[in-house]
Amino acid sequence: MLTVKKTKGNLFSTLAVGALLLGLGATTAEALELRYSDLGPPRGPRADTLKWWAGELDKRTGGEITVKFFWSQSLVKGKETMKAVGSGLSDTGTILGIYTPSELPIWNLANAPFGVQDPWVGMRTWQEMRETVPELRAETKKRNIRIFLNYTTGAVDLVSKDPIRSVEDIAGKKVRTSGGWTNLIKALGATPVKIGFGELYQALDRGTVDATINYVPAAKAYKHYEVAGNMTEIQMGQVLGYGAGINLKTYNKFSAGNKKIFDELGIEFMDQYAKNYLEGAMSAKAAMMAGIDGKKVTFHTVTDVDKWKAAGASYTTDWIAKMNKKGLDAEAFVMKFEATKAKYEAELKAKGYPWTR
Repeated sequence: MLTVKKTKGNLFSTLAVGALLLGLGATTAEALELRYSDLGPPRGPRADTLKWWAGELDKRTGGEITVKFFWSQSLVKGKETMKAVGSGLSDTGTILGIYTPSELPIWNLANAPFGVQDPWVGMRTWQEMRETVPELRAETKKRNIRIFLNYTTGAVDLVSKDPIRSVEDIAGKKVRTSGGWTNLIKALGATPVKIGFGELYQALDRGTVDATINYVPAAKAYKHYEVAGNMTEIQMGQVLGYGAGINLKTYNKFSAGNKKIFDELGIEFMDQYAKNYLEGAMSAKAAMMAGIDGKKVTFHTVTDVDKWKAAGASYTTDWIAKMNKKGLDAEAFVMKFEATKAKYEAELKAKGYPWTR
């Protein structure tokens, strides 16, 4: 729910000052405090970048828009965030397409296994798709939500109790998974298990699961290294149907100038987060390999990555068939996605990341 504060403006015209001296009162401006509901803890590259974003929003709007964070699902559960933002219970929040596949089916193509490898390319690709494809915007608009920036989990890898270096090693294991990786894991002979990310530490500790899809910075941020000592870097794509949404009515209360600041900061966030993610992934891996509080993680690769890719290949084919039935020209959408991805891959190759130019 939006909180409104009354604050005196920093600058007064000569007329306003005169009015104040005459006892007629001064004009006040409304400062809006946005409640942001997040599913993760206040640490790690994404949380750090969110704090940066909130600070910049406060500074650039002259204190007219501020953010109060509710970390670790302390306001609403992660799976309920889309409804909470749409209703105004939370003004803004982290929304995962994996949690709402029936409500956001188009965006869930972004969660295809082995879809996009680079985090900066992935976020910029899907944000541009949102800006240029009306059907993608319509999914959230009819739920009174505007997605103003795209997140990424980074590379999808595996954290496990025992080493996993091949398809043979994962067969028969109980693996926590979600989205497009569920059928992939099942096709490899493992048993998919649905568990919320926040409950994953206990599930690994108690043996409810033997392994989980995971991400290097998240494994450190959530302290999964304490209960599982192996990580396999397969880079099975990224979770990109994942972003920050704002209640549309709240957004429409912003002045034109503040809307411009808000939108521009969304783009800047993705560049800043990509930088923080890549640096954070390297430092997190180094820290877990060296050992944190005596707990070390051994990193592995697989010898048969083509088998893993083949196991995930049906996701996009199935998505096209489902979306065609819903009236979307799914083949054209995929072609546009591939072209947009290729554009950012070419830009990265020619110019490097924005923060290195």
